[in-house]
Amino acid sequence: MYANSAERFDELWHRFRPRIFAYFRRQFDSETAEDLCQQTFLKAWKYISSHENTIRNEKSWIFAIASNVKNDHIRYVQLYRMNSSYVDLYETDTLTECNLDESLCLQKAFEKLTEEEKQLLSMAQYLKSSEIGSVFGISASGARNRIQKAKESLNKILSEFEINC
Repeated sequence: MYANSAERFDELWHRFRPRIFAYFRRQFDSETAEDLCQQTFLKAWKYISSHENTIRNEKSWIFAIASNVKNDHIRYVQLYRMNSSYVDLYETDTLTECNLDESLCLQKAFEKLTEEEKQLLSMAQYLKSSEIGSVFGISASGARNRIQKAKESLNKILSEFEINC
């Protein structure tokens, strides 16, 4: 299928880089998203070069790496920058006041979710439930149930905010 690991990596980069960047961009500013995307593909390259034939589902595999990179980054931010906001969903300079309020509500609500809920909701934008299930080691229906519960948690938190646009 691939002549060598460099060829396989190149194909993965072109196929998944936009989706991995978007995954990070939903939670972080552009610069951080780009850095985390680079880290993800660096880890992928290191793995491919020594385990090329062990990857079965490339999409689940690359998103699992991205999820781990994101979790490492969040731990770093929490440990070394306790007062920083690590979820920057939108560029605030381009928002109207109403959209800014909604964005801040969503950001605050998202921060109140558990780490698993954050991961599930972020991954649900890009992966099928079977792929999410393989990342978490659960069935596709288990993934769908957890995603639904995460959505319910987010909606409950959002309903507690008083800002209405």
